[in-house]
Amino acid sequence: MYGDIMERAIYNALFAAQSPDGRYLRYHTSVEGRRVYFDRDTYCCPGNFRRIIAELPEMIYYKADKGIAINLYTTSQAELTLSSGLTLKISQETEYPASGKVLLRLEPAQAATFPVLLRIPRWCREIKISVNGTPIKETITPGTFFNLTRNFKQGDEIHLEMTMDWRFVKGRKVNEGLVALMRGPSLFCLALNRIRQWQQCGLNDASPMSIKPDTLKGPYTDNSYRPGGLISEIEGLRPGEGEYPAWGCREMIMQLTEYVDPAGEMVYFKLLEPTNVKPVDDELIFKPSKTGG
Repeated sequence: MYGDIMERAIYNALFAAQSPDGRYLRYHTSVEGRRVYFDRDTYCCPGNFRRIIAELPEMIYYKADKGIAINLYTTSQAELTLSSGLTLKISQETEYPASGKVLLRLEPAQAATFPVLLRIPRWCREIKISVNGTPIKETITPGTFFNLTRNFKQGDEIHLEMTMDWRFVKGRKVNEGLVALMRGPSLFCLALNRIRQWQQCGLNDASPMSIKPDTLKGPYTDNSYRPGGLISEIEGLRPGEGEYPAWGCREMIMQLTEYVDPAGEMVYFKLLEPTNVKPVDDELIFKPSKTGG
């Protein structure tokens, strides 16, 4: 679904392209290695970035099927005239993508029957939807729009609760045999300065890391790289027996942050076996199975 591609690009590549102070941009944000901004006192093609940022509000709500489609989940409000001529005010309250909880408030000019189409992300394995506190019982399929047709009146509320489980996504092609860590639409990365033992062991490069997926903890709030940013912890292992003066310099406690962290240098890792964690295919490439409501 286009919305799944849009949210992954927006919350990762788009927001990672700009420096935290807003002054610099980069053409390409790498998944491996140091990230580099355009090296002049401005940035090339600034109109492209400004245009897409300005257009983001237009990607949240769409008129569709005589009703409204919710494409992106973000705190917002809008007023639309549906194809029937009905004026509808709608608003969202959410901390998405940090949280999978979304509250939609509807204020039609008058009570009317129309569909509200809710995009169900492909990564979502479990979702609860309720209208004014009454749970929806129908089967919900990831990667589709769930059609919620009701007689809506002013003040009606739709609650969504999407479970945001961690998932280790299989790498492809040059990253075959490796995994990336994701939660909801957000990709996580490793900044070398977030390895506790990195400096004390005198390590200064980004050699490949192996991780122990069963040790994953979090997420926790971390405001150091963006307001409301998320961070997780996981145990890692540098390859190579006897390379470092102590075993403690091979076993690392790593903190993984969202891909927008400008210090990020590594996305793909090798899983250490044995593990109870099963890597999954990228849902944007392979279709997921159905989930219950």
